[in-house]
Amino acid sequence: MMRTIGPPLTDAERSAFVADARTYMGVRFKHQGRSRRGLDCIGLCVVAMRALGRPVWDSPAYGTTAATQGLREALVRNLGEPIPNKEGMHEGDIALMAFVGEPSHVGIITDYPLGGFALLHTFAQVRKVVEHRMDEQWLGYIAEVFRP
Repeated sequence: MMRTIGPPLTDAERSAFVADARTYMGVRFKHQGRSRRGLDCIGLCVVAMRALGRPVWDSPAYGTTAATQGLREALVRNLGEPIPNKEGMHEGDIALMAFVGEPSHVGIITDYPLGGFALLHTFAQVRKVVEHRMDEQWLGYIAEVFRP
């Protein structure tokens, strides 16, 4: 399948993608939000990718039908198939996560200042965009990793 966003991001674009997503820190959670007034998890990825000038197919079905299929479909359509092994992830990748059952959440992998990875995402439980260290529990939630 052809990637909607085009060729893989360069290192400079990956850095810009993460930097732009970080400017949304603290923006409140809003289901299907796509602006600084509110974002959902995939919305953060969509607005940061569009800031790079990359065309992004959004997921109109997300939240209105099976959220799991809408999220994964949007990721595959935009980015192609996931990387073969999540241990190969690096900053700027997008993680598809499952808390219970099927995957239903996405976040952007970032580098943690003290080593390892962090996760930048719109987290409904805290009602805003946050970035935090990725510990073993969070790593366990990752079902698949996609490379922009």
